[in-house]
This record gives sequence, C-alpha cells and structure tokens, in this order.
Amino acid sequence: MTVARIAHRAVFFDAMQGVTTALVSFLFVCVVFPHLVKNRPQYYAAFFVVCLIIVLDALATMLEKSAGFVVFAYVTCAVAQVVALLLLFLSAGGITWRQLAGDMAKAIEVIRRGEEEKEVIIPIGEQAPRHQAKPSAADLDNYQPGRITINPPSPEPHAKEDSSSSQ
Repeated sequence: MTVARIAHRAVFFDAMQGVTTALVSFLFVCVVFPHLVKNRPQYYAAFFVVCLIIVLDALATMLEKSAGFVVFAYVTCAVAQVVALLLLFLSAGGITWRQLAGDMAKAIEVIRRGEEEKEVIIPIGEQAPRHQAKPSAADLDNYQPGRITINPPSPEPHAKEDSSSSQ
C-alpha cells in the first residue's frame, strides 16, 4: 500500500472523528447528569449506534486494503452518526419520532410559504371548524375576567311539628 493511499484513508475517516467525539462526549455528560435524559430507550439506542460507529471505524482501519469496505464503512458511519445525533436530540428533548416529524413538517410548510404562522382556512357552508383559533396576544392583554356571584341556597322551610302528636 502506498503512502498516498494510507494518507487518503486517514483523511477520509479523520474528518468524521469530531462528530463521533461530540456524540461520545454528550453520552458521558448524560451519565454524569442523568436528569438531561427524558427518554431512556432513545438514549440507549443512541449509545448502541455510537458503539456501532466505533466498531465500524475499527474494522475499516483493520481492513484498509479493501477500498470497497472502507467506503461502505464510511457511509455507514455517516448515516449512523446522523441517527445517533437525532436519537440523542429526541432523548434529551423528551419527544418521539412522530412528534419530531410533525414539527418538522409544520416548519417546512411555514418556511416554504415564507410566513411565520400557518394559514387559517375558513370553512365554507356547514363544515365544522377542526379546531378553535388561539387568542392573540392583544386579546389576552385586554381580557378581563368577569365576576360570577353565586348566592348561597336559601334554607328550606322546616315542616311545622304537629302539636297534637306530641301530647
């Protein structure tokens, strides 16, 4: 193997070592501060993925003469790093994949339109609205709660005792 080939492989994987270092560092921070982890199964899945990244990097170093495997290991490590990053983000945020996907879909829609809020479509005809609009900040500033007075119930008149039955 030539020196240029070995140097190329070193540059190839060394570019990704910083991401793996950051992932491992965050895993250790979560061990020291366990209150940061709000969803443990996602944290443990991220731990497994980071271990997989380390093993693939070691295998790529061992089998560096096989250029095909080195490329496969590089691409697999890159995908695994993205998955581990997402899993750690989800575990620290306490959200699920579905919630993240929903939030991202809303964000993409807002960015695509170039507005800050989602467009409200007024139903036509007898269609019922799907949800009620949230009050604006101006409405909340001007809101004054009304006072409701509840009068205590009036006592019921007691039945007069029959004087003839007591004698």
